[in-house]
Amino acid sequence: MSIPYPPLKTLKTFMVAAQSDSFSHAALQLNISQSAVSKQILQLETFLGCPLFERIGGGIEITNAGRRYLPWVIKAMETLQHATADVVQMAQEHVRLEISLPPSMASLWLIPRLNALSEAFPDLHLVLRSTSTGAAVNVLDCDIAIHCLPMSTNDEQLECLIEENLLLVAPQDHIDNCKNIDDIFAKNKALLHATRPQLWQQFWHRHSVTEAFAEVGTGFEHFFMALEAVKQGGGVALIPDFMAADSLQRGDITHIPGLNLVSGYGYFMFCPSYKRRTATVERLIFWFRSTLANHKQIDIL
Repeated sequence: MSIPYPPLKTLKTFMVAAQSDSFSHAALQLNISQSAVSKQILQLETFLGCPLFERIGGGIEITNAGRRYLPWVIKAMETLQHATADVVQMAQEHVRLEISLPPSMASLWLIPRLNALSEAFPDLHLVLRSTSTGAAVNVLDCDIAIHCLPMSTNDEQLECLIEENLLLVAPQDHIDNCKNIDDIFAKNKALLHATRPQLWQQFWHRHSVTEAFAEVGTGFEHFFMALEAVKQGGGVALIPDFMAADSLQRGDITHIPGLNLVSGYGYFMFCPSYKRRTATVERLIFWFRSTLANHKQIDIL
């Protein structure tokens, strides 16, 4: 038959009282009243079924049972203290967090910024997982999840990090001799976005493109695939501005100012409230929020 554990605070009070041979001294060390010390000792004695101290006049004397019990209590308290210190140190030295996010956001935006993230969080061990679709926000197995969802999504647990602004991007030499937007599509295939094929129709309508000039090319499931195809001269594509920023700055691709489409989608973050309670998670959320916000202030057009 298992014996229940005695209340932890009574063990600490007993240990201090036994080592100081005084309830009043124990009260000073524990920063509680002498009456509270007496009550906790009585509670432990009742639990054990035997006296631990004899009350003699205005003082106390530890009993044989108390002497036998004391070294075990000291050992147990020291073990607990060492184990606690070990776990606290481990937590401070090494924090493991899992983030789920769209593959294109991971490859085109986050991975190029991992060095900056590591500098901001030197003790963080990050595990990245991909979410191919925003159809279901399931974060049971990760700490933070980012999904691409319609801006009309109404969920108080979701925070929109950035609204999706799609840029028309192309290889520089594919648009050098183009006189107007119709000319661009007469000379370049529009790379299809397989999961959202309506984007080109929206873009052409937004910019009054003569669809007779537009020819649809290869379809790609992810933005990072379409962007690589553009670099290889496969056509033109619509890529979120914050994902295209690095390639534009390197000169791998180009973009004509004004040729963009606000898609009606955004990148939303979900983090369960109970996971937000840790300082590292809160700081990491702030890093995502501020880094994406800083992007909005950069004119990459």
